[in-house]
Amino acid sequence: MKNKILIAVDLSEKSASIIDKGIELAVKMDGTVLISSVIPVYVDYLQSQMALIPTQWDEIYMAQKEHAMKELKNIKDKYPEVEIDLIVEVGNPKFDVIEKANQVKATYIVVGTHGRTGLSHTVMGSTAEYIVRHATVPVLVVPMDRKEH
Repeated sequence: MKNKILIAVDLSEKSASIIDKGIELAVKMDGTVLISSVIPVYVDYLQSQMALIPTQWDEIYMAQKEHAMKELKNIKDKYPEVEIDLIVEVGNPKFDVIEKANQVKATYIVVGTHGRTGLSHTVMGSTAEYIVRHATVPVLVVPMDRKEH
């Protein structure tokens, strides 16, 4: 059975380097790739904006999913030699990445960090940290915006 590398990205400007590292790992391990992007449900925002009817939120999330899938297809086209599947979902990235890794029986998970510290890290939490702590398979964490101290 081939190794399956789950690469989880938020499609920020640093996602390309995370995907590069994940694909590099997959090539070295003779594996396949699943690139996953989870569009966060904005629960706090939703509660403050209840005037919008549910179908409007559905349209907003559908447009975000379509945009994300288009971006991922462009990335996939850059690696024709690698077997790559794509998935875009709406949910909670922390939990959904772990769940997807279990569902597809991923051998490794690749994620990136935003390098947030202090209050920003505490308030927003760290998706990468959560995944490292709860994954049942090895996790490769690609540091972003790392500066020497």
